[in-house]
Amino acid sequence: MAFIPNSNGTQLDVVLLNVGHGHQISDGTGLPHHQPIIITRAGSCTGTCPTRDATIASYLFSDKTIDSAQDALEAAVAGGGAWQLSGTDVSVVKGSSSDPALPALSFTSGVRSGIIPTTSGQREDISWLAQLSEICPTCGLDSSVTGNSPPTGLVAARIHLTSGNVFTYEVARIGSDVTPVRFKRLDGSGSASTYSQAIASWIGVDIVVSGDSIKLDEADFGGTPGRTMTLTPDEDNHVEIAVLNLPPLVPALPSATPGVGRHFERYYDLAANPPSASSRLVPIPGAAPGTTYSQVTWSSIHPASTLWSSLLNALRLNVDRSPWEIALCPPLEP
Repeated sequence: MAFIPNSNGTQLDVVLLNVGHGHQISDGTGLPHHQPIIITRAGSCTGTCPTRDATIASYLFSDKTIDSAQDALEAAVAGGGAWQLSGTDVSVVKGSSSDPALPALSFTSGVRSGIIPTTSGQREDISWLAQLSEICPTCGLDSSVTGNSPPTGLVAARIHLTSGNVFTYEVARIGSDVTPVRFKRLDGSGSASTYSQAIASWIGVDIVVSGDSIKLDEADFGGTPGRTMTLTPDEDNHVEIAVLNLPPLVPALPSATPGVGRHFERYYDLAANPPSASSRLVPIPGAAPGTTYSQVTWSSIHPASTLWSSLLNALRLNVDRSPWEIALCPPLEP
């Protein structure tokens, strides 16, 4: 998933990439098929609001029977719904034309110091989002990715955000302490990038809505209107929206440890000048040699009470669900 702000910071495009069956990386191995999904949890939903989509349920609860998986999905969305995404743009807008305007887009930035966050406040800085421009300065962004005709073999869907505050919800969990990553070729050859820091694994957007509802508007890449969801708050006055692009989720062993971020190679295909597959650098747990940083426990900068999400908890993706956090699978900004 790539986060691409426009030049003046008034719009953020969240780009979900196609990772189809049989997609291979430089070592000849394949990546599992990823399913782009948007899931909402709300008090009520009007429009197209499926709650028991069998494909979505089987991806999110692949360790369950299909009936149990659909029951779990239905419980997770509560009064919301879930869409598969393919070849579409989704915009988040106010629920009614008569509602007050949504707040302008903003970013939490300038609150970090060092290569890891040491407080919950520092963790929110958006600069923990991995920067492809730091890893590959000559890559650049293929402008068609955010244009009217994105490459359909590469771009599965885009979420357009023009409202809310964007922040780092979670940095990658690598052991019990906050740990940076370094970037190196998958086969270990060549030199590592000098770019080394903790990296975001989840990005959050907090939108304060003054009206009675919020709406998802879908259109295909050609602009033809599609589905809509109009969502009203639940009893806690919240609407939650999760955008996912994941392989089938299977619980991992609690003793498992993060591996190399192999899928990161796919991000280079967003570049105007992508390097060869074998020369693409990917995230590896641990700081670059010679780098020093403070010892900070991961849990201390991720307070469960502050980051609690009923939706993510129901999907078994909440921040304190450590067995699910073993994949080093970060988003990035090109």
